[in-house]
Amino acid sequence: MGNRESGCSYQLSVISYQLSAISYQLSAISYQLSVISYQLSVISYQLSAISYQLMPYCATLKADH
Repeated sequence: MGNRESGCSYQLSVISYQLSAISYQLSAISYQLSVISYQLSVISYQLSAISYQLMPYCATLKADH
């Protein structure tokens, strides 16, 4: 029985290790996604700033036509 119990214990430890590795990978992916989300929000802010700066220019274009 002892041999079987040690084998089961080994399998459980392997599964535990694999789950912790998956958890680490998911946390890394989550971090990357949060960085991407931050970058996209910065880009969105920059685009809105550009849009705001172009407003007077667009108004003069409409007035010309």
